[in-house]
Amino acid sequence: MSVQIIPVIDVMRGIVVHASGGKREHYQPLQSILSQSCDPFDVIEALLELHDFKKIYIADLDAINDHNYDESFYLALHDRFPDVEFWLDVGIRTYNDWQIISQISGIWCVLGSETIEEVELLQAPLVREQAILSLDYQDGEFLGTHEIIDSPKHWPKKVIVMNLDHVGAEGGPDYSLLAIVKALSIDSELIAAGGVRNERDLEELAKREVTATLVASALHRGSISTKVLSEY
Repeated sequence: MSVQIIPVIDVMRGIVVHASGGKREHYQPLQSILSQSCDPFDVIEALLELHDFKKIYIADLDAINDHNYDESFYLALHDRFPDVEFWLDVGIRTYNDWQIISQISGIWCVLGSETIEEVELLQAPLVREQAILSLDYQDGEFLGTHEIIDSPKHWPKKVIVMNLDHVGAEGGPDYSLLAIVKALSIDSELIAAGGVRNERDLEELAKREVTATLVASALHRGSISTKVLSEY
């Protein structure tokens, strides 16, 4: 069994930034061996030159923080890269938000627990099939209403386990948190987020039956080779 690698792009004020520890106010412009540009489209092109990724995760941090959607950017993603499935986190709060974003071609909506206000949207018929739930944690605490974590029967088929403390920290994935969520899950596929450094981490995640993992820093540092990418 192998783990699918899904690159992550964090966009803030129109550029790609380096996410670290969830402290968004301190995020700096991306420094990468893959691209000298911080323009989101340039970074996507650089990632696709590295490997033929089929999925890319994008967090619009301005939308997450301020609820300001950049629909022209979201529409352009599919226009520019029609063969890529984009997992997009824009800080969805309500069922109406989900309807707006889910209608954009090439987009899978990520529902972050930290921003969900209408928990009942998880029970909507199409959400389980067409959305991805991100269970967000920081400083040892679950971010969001505990009604979400206490109702795994309402989780979509794909669930991201996101420990913001591990993002960009080079400390490895949070295996203990993954185990806790795995024990709660009924039939959701788990996607790890935060901390992947190298092939050894990928091997360990595969052993733990994690379906996929979100990766950013390791790709931009070059610590995951193209050979490993072809294998995973």
